[in-house]
Amino acid sequence: MPHDMHGIPISVGDRVRVPAVVVQVTTGEEYCNVTLATELPMFPGEIKTSLVLNAKQVEKVLDHDDDARQRGVPVNSSTGD
Repeated sequence: MPHDMHGIPISVGDRVRVPAVVVQVTTGEEYCNVTLATELPMFPGEIKTSLVLNAKQVEKVLDHDDDARQRGVPVNSSTGD
């Protein structure tokens, strides 16, 4: 049976997260696409998978600095404080 990175069984209809990083952004008048590189290769030492999705299909994961900026808190870029 298929399973996720933690050994938990996966079946049709399950919701999953794909750890990935945006490596390219393509803009147009009516659409914007993002090219993603998965953070985890299928096997150690293999090339990571690349995906292209419409930007509206992804949700940005906010880090500490992004979250602070959205709340209007000044961020020291050299220390992240």
